[in-house]
Amino acid sequence: MRRFPLYLMIKLVFMFVMLPAPALAERQVKVAYDPHLPPLHAEGDDGPYGFVIDIFSEVAERKGWDAHYVPMTQRQAIEAIDQGKVDIFLSLPFKESYANRLEFTDSILGTSIGLIVETNNEEIQGLPDLANKVTALQADTLEYEFLRNIRGIRYHVTSHQEAGIELLQNDRAEAFIGSVLTANYLLEQKGLSHKYRVAGNYLLPLDYTIAVQKENYPLLMDINDGLRELKSDGTYSTLYRQWFNGEQLVTERLWLAIQIIGVLLLIALILFFLGIRWNRQLQKEVAKKTVVLHELNRTLEKQIEETRNSNEFQRQILNSSPRGIATVNREGIITSFNPKAAAIVGTTRESVGLHFGKVSLLKNLLIGKVQTVFTEKQRFLGEETKWERADGRTIYLRYYVYPVFDVEGNVTGTIVTFEDISEERQLRMQIFEQEKSRALIRVVAGIAHEVRNPLTSIKTFVELIPKKLCNERFQKEISTYVPQEIERVSTLIEGLIDYAKPKQPSREMIDLAELARECMLLFDRTVTNRGFTMDGAIEGPFLVKADPNQLKQVVMNLMINSLDAMEEKNEEGLRLSIRVYQLKQEYILEVKDEGVGMTEVEQKQALEPFFTTKAKGTGLGLAIANQYVQENGGRLVIRTTARIGTTISLHFPMIREGTTDETNSHN
Repeated sequence: MRRFPLYLMIKLVFMFVMLPAPALAERQVKVAYDPHLPPLHAEGDDGPYGFVIDIFSEVAERKGWDAHYVPMTQRQAIEAIDQGKVDIFLSLPFKESYANRLEFTDSILGTSIGLIVETNNEEIQGLPDLANKVTALQADTLEYEFLRNIRGIRYHVTSHQEAGIELLQNDRAEAFIGSVLTANYLLEQKGLSHKYRVAGNYLLPLDYTIAVQKENYPLLMDINDGLRELKSDGTYSTLYRQWFNGEQLVTERLWLAIQIIGVLLLIALILFFLGIRWNRQLQKEVAKKTVVLHELNRTLEKQIEETRNSNEFQRQILNSSPRGIATVNREGIITSFNPKAAAIVGTTRESVGLHFGKVSLLKNLLIGKVQTVFTEKQRFLGEETKWERADGRTIYLRYYVYPVFDVEGNVTGTIVTFEDISEERQLRMQIFEQEKSRALIRVVAGIAHEVRNPLTSIKTFVELIPKKLCNERFQKEISTYVPQEIERVSTLIEGLIDYAKPKQPSREMIDLAELARECMLLFDRTVTNRGFTMDGAIEGPFLVKADPNQLKQVVMNLMINSLDAMEEKNEEGLRLSIRVYQLKQEYILEVKDEGVGMTEVEQKQALEPFFTTKAKGTGLGLAIANQYVQENGGRLVIRTTARIGTTISLHFPMIREGTTDETNSHN
């Protein structure tokens, strides 16, 4: 009794599963097609016809669909599918731009895109010959996307391919680009096949598919199933032969295959005999190459010997160089260190293989620079420094740091060269002292009058003491003016003493404004005697850490140069201006004249030792001035225009609160 309900239930389920599916005969499918794309589909008196029309009608019949064909252009059909007005569009090639709007079936027909021209048109043999030629083609097609970025082609765009052939036929276009299948069919129908040809090779493969609305996978799968059925049962081949003379195509392909096989056999036979011949020739060539190889071997041995000699020659050059030379690799290891470098360093131990930080001189020269050389390929040329050896001797060095490149331009190491310039520096200082002495004579002559004026005032007061000693006003004036005049004379004399015999260099906090005022006081009478004027824009204080004697020598030297430049210009009313001001994070002392100025070439050489434009100059004034400024943590900048004047600025970093002497000295 328990088995009967179970048996009944299984039977009911089986009957339900075996019920026939609802018939699709009542389903109507709206199919869009291009009526101007024969032989795939076209519009006739009895409705649409063509190969793809027949294919889809067969699929629709098997699926039980009622296919309703609607003629549309390609663009209209795509819009209609988007809006749901039609379900299918026939013969649309796959395009990436349509992938987000449509789904595509398997290929229904393959052909090619070709270039069609008149048979007697020998000018056009391919795409490169279309420059400045009118070319007809259909819009929104693969060939249109392919050719629109090619410059020089003049396009005549049509809405369908049949219109493009008509433009070519009516001589309104010199070429047509489109489906070879459609073009040949239209030309055959018009009886014009002999008048036109395909120029060159086919441009692109062309696979026609059937397009449906995006994500309409049920309809897409039904169409693909129908196409596979047609191909598997031979219906597709039958329709293909009806429309494209398929039997003749098969015969031609078979004959072509026979020809290809015959050619391949002939080629194989030729290659066989050629192989025998080549084998004999190869034996001869092997013998020749063996001789050549022996010759190359001897040449290589010779080159190795020459390289060995070259390396020995380079080593001799390094050992004979009057400069110290050292190289450092990327890891900071010393790879070469010539004898002159060892002599300057004062060491007898082997330095190659050590880290450069263990050699005090290289550490002094390369610290903070070697990384910049590797990362930015920067060079440091002609810089000077003072260094104290282990034995207590102080020497002055000029050094150069620059990168080593391999054959590919990559930085593989650093070269540092250095030389002892202690004697050269001493000679420069001696010449500078001589020039300073001559300048001192000129300054003394200029301020003689400045000293005489306060002395005259003091003398007058002294002579009046016996007569007006008890005069209260006289006592007040003598106690006021005499100390002022004495202070003025003292200031002038101290300025001259500091310039003539400076103290030992010592950096201290000084006011650039006060230093500028002292120099202007020394030169006031000299400027007036030469017929010039001097003004100053000086407020302050502008505190910097520097040696006051060195900076005073620099400023006085610049003022002397300015007066010489204005005197050489030989004009009246010229002005010498002194300014001290702040710009961003710097204090600037500026000396500006209206002299003869410098040319561009002279400006580039102005700071070089022994370069001068004066008849009796030594060429060391600006060079040593620049050295003094750098030693005090500043920089000297020259701006000049020939026949207009020169401005020389001394730039010093601002002293921030809490900054140590060592930090400022390093900066």
